[in-house]
Amino acid sequence: MKKYNGIEVTEDFYAFFAPYFLDIVSHINDPREQDNYNLQYSLSSYLSVILLGICQGATSMRQIVLLSKDEAFRARAAFLCAGGQMAQSQNAYTNLIEQLDPQAFQQRYNIILQSLARDGLLTPFAIQGLRIAALDGIELHHHLSAERHYGTTCPYCLTRKHKKGTAQEYVEYFHRTAVLTLVGHPGSIFCAQEPLQCREDGADKGSEKKAAKRLLQRAHEHHLLDLIDVLVCDALYADADFIATVQSYGIMPVIRIKQEHYNIMKEVNELSQHISFSRVDEDYERHMVYRYRLFEHLTSWKMFKEPLCIVEVDEQCSDGKTQQARWVFPQEYAAQLLPALVREIGHLRWQEEINEFK
Repeated sequence: MKKYNGIEVTEDFYAFFAPYFLDIVSHINDPREQDNYNLQYSLSSYLSVILLGICQGATSMRQIVLLSKDEAFRARAAFLCAGGQMAQSQNAYTNLIEQLDPQAFQQRYNIILQSLARDGLLTPFAIQGLRIAALDGIELHHHLSAERHYGTTCPYCLTRKHKKGTAQEYVEYFHRTAVLTLVGHPGSIFCAQEPLQCREDGADKGSEKKAAKRLLQRAHEHHLLDLIDVLVCDALYADADFIATVQSYGIMPVIRIKQEHYNIMKEVNELSQHISFSRVDEDYERHMVYRYRLFEHLTSWKMFKEPLCIVEVDEQCSDGKTQQARWVFPQEYAAQLLPALVREIGHLRWQEEINEFK
Protein backbone atom coordinates (compact mmCIF):
# COMPACT_ATOMS: atom_id res chain seq x y z
CA MET A 1 0.00 0.00 0.00
CA LYS A 2 1.06 3.56 -0.65
CA LYS A 3 2.32 5.70 2.21
CA TYR A 4 1.02 9.19 2.91
CA ASN A 5 3.31 11.39 5.03
CA GLY A 6 5.12 8.23 6.11
CA ILE A 7 1.94 6.55 7.34
CA GLU A 8 1.00 3.31 5.63
CA VAL A 9 -2.70 2.92 4.94
CA THR A 10 -3.69 -0.74 4.99
CA GLU A 11 -6.68 -2.48 3.49
CA ASP A 12 -7.94 -3.03 7.04
CA PHE A 13 -8.24 0.72 7.42
CA TYR A 14 -10.70 0.93 4.56
CA ALA A 15 -12.49 -2.28 5.51
CA PHE A 16 -13.05 -1.48 9.19
CA PHE A 17 -12.54 2.23 9.89
CA ALA A 18 -13.57 4.16 6.78
CA PRO A 19 -17.21 2.96 6.75
CA TYR A 20 -17.73 4.67 10.09
CA PHE A 21 -17.15 7.98 8.32
CA LEU A 22 -20.49 7.53 6.59
CA ASP A 23 -22.05 8.08 9.99
CA ILE A 24 -20.21 11.39 10.32
CA VAL A 25 -21.17 12.57 6.87
CA SER A 26 -24.86 11.69 7.22
CA HIS A 27 -25.25 13.93 10.29
CA ILE A 28 -23.41 17.01 8.98
CA ASN A 29 -25.62 19.75 7.55
CA ASP A 30 -24.58 21.03 4.13
CA PRO A 31 -23.89 24.77 4.56
CA ARG A 32 -23.77 25.25 0.80
CA GLU A 33 -27.55 25.14 0.61
CA GLN A 34 -27.49 28.80 1.55
CA ASP A 35 -25.26 30.01 -1.27
CA ASN A 36 -25.54 27.19 -3.83
CA TYR A 37 -21.73 27.13 -4.20
CA ASN A 38 -20.15 24.37 -6.25
CA LEU A 39 -22.98 21.89 -5.67
CA GLN A 40 -21.90 19.61 -8.52
CA TYR A 41 -19.97 17.65 -5.88
CA SER A 42 -21.77 16.07 -2.93
CA LEU A 43 -20.95 17.07 0.63
CA SER A 44 -19.77 13.52 1.28
CA SER A 45 -17.25 13.77 -1.56
CA TYR A 46 -15.57 16.65 0.26
CA LEU A 47 -15.87 15.33 3.80
CA SER A 48 -14.72 11.81 2.97
CA VAL A 49 -11.49 13.10 1.46
CA ILE A 50 -10.90 15.51 4.35
CA LEU A 51 -11.50 12.90 7.05
CA LEU A 52 -9.49 10.17 5.36
CA GLY A 53 -6.74 12.65 4.58
CA ILE A 54 -6.45 13.71 8.21
CA CYS A 55 -6.38 10.08 9.34
CA GLN A 56 -3.60 9.42 6.86
CA GLY A 57 -1.40 12.23 8.13
CA ALA A 58 -2.39 15.23 6.01
CA THR A 59 -1.96 18.54 7.84
CA SER A 60 -2.68 21.02 5.05
CA MET A 61 -5.44 21.53 2.51
CA ARG A 62 -2.91 21.12 -0.28
CA GLN A 63 -2.01 17.62 0.93
CA ILE A 64 -5.70 16.71 1.12
CA VAL A 65 -6.30 17.91 -2.44
CA LEU A 66 -3.32 15.90 -3.68
CA LEU A 67 -4.82 12.88 -1.96
CA SER A 68 -8.12 13.45 -3.78
CA LYS A 69 -6.25 13.24 -7.09
CA ASP A 70 -4.65 9.89 -6.26
CA GLU A 71 -6.34 7.24 -8.40
CA ALA A 72 -5.80 4.39 -5.93
CA PHE A 73 -7.28 6.44 -3.11
CA ARG A 74 -10.27 7.52 -5.20
CA ALA A 75 -11.03 3.92 -6.14
CA ARG A 76 -11.02 2.74 -2.51
CA ALA A 77 -13.01 5.70 -1.18
CA ALA A 78 -15.62 5.80 -3.96
CA PHE A 79 -18.25 4.13 -1.77
CA LEU A 80 -18.07 7.11 0.61
CA CYS A 81 -19.02 9.50 -2.18
CA ALA A 82 -22.26 7.76 -3.13
CA GLY A 83 -20.83 6.97 -6.55
CA GLY A 84 -20.11 10.60 -7.35
CA GLN A 85 -16.85 12.30 -8.22
CA MET A 86 -14.44 13.81 -5.73
CA ALA A 87 -13.78 17.52 -5.77
CA GLN A 88 -10.18 18.43 -6.60
CA SER A 89 -10.13 22.21 -6.15
CA GLN A 90 -8.24 23.53 -3.13
CA ASN A 91 -10.35 26.72 -3.09
CA ALA A 92 -13.54 24.65 -3.04
CA TYR A 93 -12.30 22.62 -0.07
CA THR A 94 -11.20 25.74 1.79
CA ASN A 95 -14.49 27.57 1.19
CA LEU A 96 -16.48 24.61 2.44
CA ILE A 97 -14.34 24.18 5.56
CA GLU A 98 -14.83 27.83 6.48
CA GLN A 99 -18.60 27.26 6.54
CA LEU A 100 -18.68 24.01 8.54
CA ASP A 101 -19.24 23.73 12.29
CA PRO A 102 -16.18 21.92 13.75
CA GLN A 103 -18.13 20.94 16.85
CA ALA A 104 -20.50 18.88 14.72
CA PHE A 105 -17.52 16.93 13.41
CA GLN A 106 -16.11 16.32 16.88
CA GLN A 107 -19.44 15.16 18.28
CA ARG A 108 -19.93 12.61 15.52
CA TYR A 109 -16.29 11.56 15.73
CA ASN A 110 -16.68 10.91 19.47
CA ILE A 111 -19.63 8.64 18.74
CA ILE A 112 -17.59 6.76 16.14
CA LEU A 113 -14.73 6.17 18.60
CA GLN A 114 -17.20 4.80 21.12
CA SER A 115 -18.68 2.53 18.43
CA LEU A 116 -15.24 1.27 17.46
CA ALA A 117 -14.55 0.42 21.09
CA ARG A 118 -17.87 -1.38 21.55
CA ASP A 119 -17.27 -3.39 18.37
CA GLY A 120 -13.87 -4.49 19.66
CA LEU A 121 -11.94 -2.79 16.86
CA LEU A 122 -9.68 -0.97 19.33
CA THR A 123 -8.70 -4.18 21.12
CA PRO A 124 -5.55 -4.71 18.97
CA PHE A 125 -4.24 -1.37 20.24
CA ALA A 126 -4.11 -2.59 23.85
CA ILE A 127 -0.73 -3.48 25.33
CA GLN A 128 -1.00 -6.26 27.92
CA GLY A 129 -4.67 -5.33 28.31
CA LEU A 130 -4.00 -1.63 28.84
CA ARG A 131 -5.25 1.03 26.43
CA ILE A 132 -2.56 3.67 25.85
CA ALA A 133 -2.94 7.31 24.83
CA ALA A 134 -0.22 9.84 24.09
CA LEU A 135 -0.48 13.59 24.56
CA ASP A 136 1.78 16.27 23.11
CA GLY A 137 1.78 19.72 21.53
CA ILE A 138 2.28 20.22 17.79
CA GLU A 139 2.49 23.26 15.51
CA LEU A 140 0.17 23.79 12.55
CA HIS A 141 -0.67 26.34 9.86
CA HIS A 142 2.60 28.24 9.50
CA HIS A 143 2.33 31.54 7.63
CA LEU A 144 4.74 34.42 7.15
CA SER A 145 3.47 37.92 7.87
CA ALA A 146 3.52 38.75 4.16
CA GLU A 147 1.14 35.88 3.51
CA ARG A 148 -1.48 37.18 5.93
CA HIS A 149 -4.24 39.37 4.58
CA TYR A 150 -3.72 42.85 6.05
CA GLY A 151 -1.89 41.31 9.01
CA THR A 152 -5.10 39.93 10.53
CA THR A 153 -4.88 36.99 12.92
CA CYS A 154 -7.34 34.63 14.57
CA PRO A 155 -7.66 34.22 18.37
CA TYR A 156 -5.42 31.13 18.25
CA CYS A 157 -2.54 32.67 16.29
CA LEU A 158 0.86 32.63 17.98
CA THR A 159 3.83 34.52 16.60
CA ARG A 160 7.60 34.32 16.52
CA LYS A 161 10.11 36.72 15.02
CA HIS A 162 12.93 35.61 12.74
CA LYS A 163 16.16 37.53 12.13
CA LYS A 164 15.15 39.90 14.90
CA GLY A 165 16.77 43.30 14.83
CA THR A 166 17.89 43.03 11.20
CA ALA A 167 16.53 44.51 8.00
CA GLN A 168 15.28 41.04 7.10
CA GLU A 169 13.17 40.67 10.27
CA TYR A 170 9.81 39.02 9.68
CA VAL A 171 7.00 37.53 11.75
CA GLU A 172 5.78 33.97 11.47
CA TYR A 173 2.21 33.14 12.49
CA PHE A 174 1.30 29.63 13.61
CA HIS A 175 -1.06 27.59 15.74
CA ARG A 176 0.00 25.26 18.51
CA THR A 177 -2.41 22.63 19.75
CA ALA A 178 -2.39 19.88 22.37
CA VAL A 179 -3.26 16.57 20.71
CA LEU A 180 -4.53 13.37 22.30
CA THR A 181 -4.13 10.13 20.34
CA LEU A 182 -4.75 6.47 21.04
CA VAL A 183 -1.56 4.52 20.31
CA GLY A 184 -0.73 0.86 19.88
CA HIS A 185 1.17 -1.54 17.66
CA PRO A 186 -1.32 -1.16 14.74
CA GLY A 187 -0.68 2.61 14.68
CA SER A 188 -2.51 5.55 16.21
CA ILE A 189 -5.98 7.08 16.18
CA PHE A 190 -6.63 10.78 16.65
CA CYS A 191 -8.84 11.39 19.68
CA ALA A 192 -9.14 15.14 20.34
CA GLN A 193 -7.20 18.40 20.31
CA GLU A 194 -7.21 21.75 22.09
CA PRO A 195 -5.52 24.88 20.68
CA LEU A 196 -3.32 27.11 22.80
CA GLN A 197 -4.94 30.47 23.33
CA CYS A 198 -2.29 33.17 23.58
CA ARG A 199 -4.48 35.58 25.56
CA GLU A 200 -5.53 33.00 28.15
CA ASP A 201 -2.53 30.68 28.26
CA GLY A 202 0.33 33.13 27.79
CA ALA A 203 3.52 32.29 25.95
CA ASP A 204 5.59 30.52 28.62
CA LYS A 205 6.33 26.81 28.86
CA GLY A 206 3.29 26.23 31.02
CA SER A 207 0.88 27.38 28.32
CA GLU A 208 0.80 23.97 26.64
CA LYS A 209 -0.09 22.27 29.93
CA LYS A 210 -3.02 24.65 30.36
CA ALA A 211 -4.35 23.64 26.96
CA ALA A 212 -3.72 19.98 27.80
CA LYS A 213 -5.79 20.26 30.97
CA ARG A 214 -8.68 21.81 29.02
CA LEU A 215 -8.34 18.97 26.53
CA LEU A 216 -8.54 16.31 29.24
CA GLN A 217 -11.54 17.99 30.84
CA ARG A 218 -13.43 18.12 27.53
CA ALA A 219 -12.44 14.54 26.69
CA HIS A 220 -13.77 13.51 30.09
CA GLU A 221 -17.07 15.31 29.51
CA HIS A 222 -17.45 13.50 26.17
CA HIS A 223 -16.51 10.12 27.74
CA LEU A 224 -13.42 9.76 25.57
CA LEU A 225 -11.26 9.11 28.61
CA ASP A 226 -13.28 5.91 29.13
CA LEU A 227 -11.19 4.53 26.25
CA ILE A 228 -7.87 5.15 28.03
CA ASP A 229 -6.04 3.38 30.85
CA VAL A 230 -2.58 4.99 30.54
CA LEU A 231 -1.54 8.46 29.39
CA VAL A 232 2.09 8.85 28.30
CA CYS A 233 3.70 12.29 27.91
CA ASP A 234 7.11 13.88 27.40
CA ALA A 235 9.17 15.70 30.01
CA LEU A 236 7.27 18.99 29.65
CA TYR A 237 4.44 17.34 31.59
CA ALA A 238 6.68 16.15 34.45
CA ASP A 239 4.74 18.37 36.79
CA ALA A 240 3.16 17.30 40.07
CA ASP A 241 -0.08 19.17 39.37
CA PHE A 242 -0.42 17.61 35.92
CA ILE A 243 0.24 14.11 37.25
CA ALA A 244 -2.45 14.64 39.88
CA THR A 245 -4.84 15.94 37.21
CA VAL A 246 -4.41 12.81 35.10
CA GLN A 247 -4.88 10.62 38.17
CA SER A 248 -8.11 12.41 39.04
CA TYR A 249 -9.66 10.98 35.87
CA GLY A 250 -8.78 7.43 36.86
CA ILE A 251 -5.92 7.22 34.35
CA MET A 252 -2.36 6.09 35.00
CA PRO A 253 0.16 8.81 34.01
CA VAL A 254 3.57 7.75 32.64
CA ILE A 255 5.77 10.82 32.18
CA ARG A 256 9.30 11.13 30.81
CA ILE A 257 11.45 12.95 33.34
CA LYS A 258 14.72 14.67 32.45
CA GLN A 259 14.85 17.65 34.84
CA GLU A 260 18.11 16.97 36.69
CA HIS A 261 17.46 19.84 39.13
CA TYR A 262 14.36 18.11 40.52
CA ASN A 263 14.88 16.71 44.02
CA ILE A 264 13.45 13.37 42.89
CA MET A 265 16.13 13.09 40.21
CA LYS A 266 18.82 13.85 42.78
CA GLU A 267 17.31 11.13 44.97
CA VAL A 268 17.41 8.66 42.08
CA ASN A 269 21.00 9.58 41.20
CA GLU A 270 22.03 8.82 44.77
CA LEU A 271 20.12 5.53 44.81
CA SER A 272 21.61 4.52 41.46
CA GLN A 273 24.95 4.03 43.19
CA HIS A 274 23.42 1.13 45.11
CA ILE A 275 20.85 -0.30 42.66
CA SER A 276 22.10 -2.39 39.76
CA PHE A 277 20.55 -2.83 36.35
CA SER A 278 18.44 -5.91 35.70
CA ARG A 279 19.54 -8.79 33.53
CA VAL A 280 19.75 -8.13 29.79
CA ASP A 281 16.47 -8.31 27.87
CA GLU A 282 17.07 -8.93 24.15
CA ASP A 283 14.67 -7.80 21.41
CA TYR A 284 15.68 -9.75 18.32
CA GLU A 285 13.05 -8.09 16.11
CA ARG A 286 14.31 -4.57 16.81
CA HIS A 287 17.95 -5.65 17.26
CA MET A 288 18.00 -3.97 20.65
CA VAL A 289 19.17 -4.92 24.12
CA TYR A 290 17.45 -3.50 27.19
CA ARG A 291 18.32 -3.19 30.86
CA TYR A 292 16.18 -1.70 33.61
CA ARG A 293 16.50 -0.13 37.01
CA LEU A 294 13.53 0.38 39.30
CA PHE A 295 13.41 3.12 41.94
CA GLU A 296 10.40 2.76 44.20
CA HIS A 297 8.69 4.69 47.01
CA LEU A 298 10.33 7.99 46.13
CA THR A 299 9.15 10.81 48.39
CA SER A 300 11.42 13.76 47.62
CA TRP A 301 8.97 15.42 45.19
CA LYS A 302 7.35 17.65 47.81
CA MET A 303 4.66 18.99 45.49
CA PHE A 304 3.30 15.46 45.00
CA LYS A 305 1.97 14.04 48.24
CA GLU A 306 2.08 10.32 47.37
CA PRO A 307 5.19 8.16 46.74
CA LEU A 308 6.39 7.88 43.15
CA CYS A 309 8.18 5.24 41.11
CA ILE A 310 10.78 5.76 38.37
CA VAL A 311 11.75 3.18 35.77
CA GLU A 312 15.11 3.75 34.10
CA VAL A 313 15.51 2.10 30.71
CA ASP A 314 18.94 1.59 29.14
CA GLU A 315 18.81 0.64 25.46
CA GLN A 316 21.69 -0.55 23.30
CA CYS A 317 21.43 -0.81 19.52
CA SER A 318 23.21 -3.38 17.41
CA ASP A 319 25.76 -0.71 16.40
CA GLY A 320 26.70 -0.19 20.04
CA LYS A 321 24.93 3.15 20.50
CA THR A 322 23.05 3.53 23.77
CA GLN A 323 20.29 5.75 25.10
CA GLN A 324 18.68 6.11 28.49
CA ALA A 325 15.26 7.28 29.58
CA ARG A 326 13.55 7.66 32.92
CA TRP A 327 9.78 7.44 33.32
CA VAL A 328 7.90 8.52 36.45
CA PHE A 329 4.46 7.47 37.68
CA PRO A 330 2.68 7.09 41.05
CA GLN A 331 3.90 4.16 43.12
CA GLU A 332 0.40 2.69 43.38
CA TYR A 333 0.62 1.59 39.72
CA ALA A 334 4.00 -0.15 40.03
CA ALA A 335 2.46 -3.63 40.11
CA GLN A 336 0.85 -3.01 36.70
CA LEU A 337 3.50 -0.84 35.07
CA LEU A 338 6.39 -3.27 35.02
CA PRO A 339 9.66 -2.00 33.49
CA ALA A 340 9.34 -3.83 30.16
CA LEU A 341 5.80 -2.51 29.75
CA VAL A 342 6.91 1.03 30.59
CA ARG A 343 9.60 0.74 27.92
CA GLU A 344 7.02 -0.37 25.35
CA ILE A 345 4.70 2.49 26.31
CA GLY A 346 7.58 4.92 25.89
CA HIS A 347 8.35 3.50 22.44
CA LEU A 348 4.75 4.04 21.35
CA ARG A 349 4.98 7.69 22.35
CA TRP A 350 8.29 8.12 20.56
CA GLN A 351 6.85 6.58 17.40
CA GLU A 352 3.91 8.97 17.56
CA GLU A 353 6.34 11.87 18.02
CA ILE A 354 8.24 10.73 14.92
CA ASN A 355 4.93 10.87 13.05
CA GLU A 356 4.41 14.34 14.55
CA PHE A 357 1.08 13.31 16.14
CA LYS A 358 -0.56 13.49 12.71
